Amino acid sequence: MKRFLKIAAWTAGILVLLILAAGGFVYVFATSDYVRAQVENHANAMYGRKTKIGSIAIDWGSTSHIRLTDVQLSNTDWGKADHMFKAEEVEIDIRLWPLLKGDFVLPRLVLHKPDIALERNAEGKSNWSPEESPVAGSVAQAVQPETRSETPLISRIEIDGGHVTYTDMQRRLDLEGEIQTATGQAGAEPQTELALKGKLEGRPLTLHFTGGSALMLRDTSIPYPADLDIGFGNTRLKVKGTVQDPFKFTGADLQLSLSGSDLADIYVLLGIPGPPTPPYQITGHLTRDGDVWHVADMKLHAGKSDLAGKVTIDQSVKPPHLTADLVSDHLVFADLAPLTGASSDEGTPSQPAGKNELFPDVPLHLERMQKMDMDVTLDARKVIAPSYVPIDAFKVQVKIKDGQLLAKPVDIAFGGGRVTGEFALQSQSDSAKLITDLRLKGVRLETFFRDSPFFDTTKATLGGRVSLAGSGRSLADVMNTAEGDIAVAMDDGWVSGLMVSLAGLQIGDALVLYVTGDNKIPVHCALARLTFDHGTVAFDKTLLDTEKSVLHVEGKANLETQAIKVKIEADPKHFDLLDIHAPVLVEGTMKDPKISIDQAIPIPTPDLGGAEDVPCEQMTQQLFAAKPAQSD
Repeated sequence: MKRFLKIAAWTAGILVLLILAAGGFVYVFATSDYVRAQVENHANAMYGRKTKIGSIAIDWGSTSHIRLTDVQLSNTDWGKADHMFKAEEVEIDIRLWPLLKGDFVLPRLVLHKPDIALERNAEGKSNWSPEESPVAGSVAQAVQPETRSETPLISRIEIDGGHVTYTDMQRRLDLEGEIQTATGQAGAEPQTELALKGKLEGRPLTLHFTGGSALMLRDTSIPYPADLDIGFGNTRLKVKGTVQDPFKFTGADLQLSLSGSDLADIYVLLGIPGPPTPPYQITGHLTRDGDVWHVADMKLHAGKSDLAGKVTIDQSVKPPHLTADLVSDHLVFADLAPLTGASSDEGTPSQPAGKNELFPDVPLHLERMQKMDMDVTLDARKVIAPSYVPIDAFKVQVKIKDGQLLAKPVDIAFGGGRVTGEFALQSQSDSAKLITDLRLKGVRLETFFRDSPFFDTTKATLGGRVSLAGSGRSLADVMNTAEGDIAVAMDDGWVSGLMVSLAGLQIGDALVLYVTGDNKIPVHCALARLTFDHGTVAFDKTLLDTEKSVLHVEGKANLETQAIKVKIEADPKHFDLLDIHAPVLVEGTMKDPKISIDQAIPIPTPDLGGAEDVPCEQMTQQLFAAKPAQSD
């Protein structure tokens, strides 16, 4: 809207220029063709482009009436349209005495079928800029009001059948529509109405603006009413309220409504890098203080989640800076899936059919982080998550500066314990580097089985770390190049006896447990270390020491191909009547693993046992002391 006001002021400057050009000759040859030609010549010299006027007629009086027909102002050399402004007829009522004091008092200004063509080329030049017409630009700058009180006193503006086109090659924006004035409801002051439709980056765009009359622009005693409705693809933006000074855009008091299928789409429309989301709706109270916009009482509903808080955008700095303080009392974990490119409905990657990647191969749009600095705090006080992701709540502060993202601190209530630390996303020339450094403490093992039959027979405490670094333009790229490790240790507790028996293929115990029910097997400790080397994950120092046996896990998995080959061997500590005496193999893909026994003809036989307890404390210290170097 601010751009349209500037353009309107520029256009008004052109009209004033024509009036001044005509005024120099009206005293001598009021309506002759000679005068019309002289006016055109002077306008050409001042405007810098070809100007045409069909005829000039003046009715003299203290309030004089000027009538111009077939007015046309040519376009720039690079413009596609053959004109920037034309009108079948322009009627101007002007009071002469105020002119002696330098005041423009226009009781009436009428534009019949005006046609305005506004263009911005690929280099960012606009056909209405002062550089394209320095003299006319100077006149427009001189007549453009700095405050409402300096607005030329135009008691009434009438626009009949106005047509507007706007083209911006840089943004791939094409708009076309109508502009006109109409009498307000119940005989109220005339309203200005602008309706446009077209495309922005190939997607449908509509714009409808209704504002107060020209007289209301000058009247500082009442705020100027504004009603803006923009549709962009599935995105809908509505702003309605008042602006105290529409030329400076101060004193804005507006109600904001924004909705759509994906909040990330607002970047194309507003230049704000929004995160990917499921379908959403935002409401809030929009105000402005200088170059700082505030959205207070903001409420966001996305998917099945609700957030509330406040947002501030400071446009006085380059790049603009966004600050947000958000709180959620109900956040559904699945609604965060679009952040990684996955679908919030199924929690699976949104990618072409036929692909089977473990991680979404969807671009992260890293270039958008360069457009705006951010400081966002999200306090999710209640998280609804599936049993295999036992997150109860989390709080994170995300800062973006010069295209670099840092999430610090990260504090997650996870599985009865906490996950703390930080992660960074460092934007590079054509990709980004993701660095993760997280610590697990006091996580309860049983929370991972809260919806399974093993919940009541499993209890232990986990601690560990996640230390990974990878590069790429998608989460799949990052994981396929990741280096580092994930290390987890479990202290005393117990686990499901059925799980242990099946993992070690102690068939006798498993049959008994199936009949009599599961029981608890005391655990001395469990250790697991997964090392990452450019997409290959190796099981290192991974074991489970229980009262019955020691289970050893070794093997590898490939994150890019999803191929997995893992071997589980059990060393019984006590006599077992039926034991396979063969490792268990897990092979195939991560999404569809096949479990088999590494023996041609598995024959259960007695096993005398004899395995010794693992030195848990010593091996735990070694586990966390070993940390592979991450990629540079």
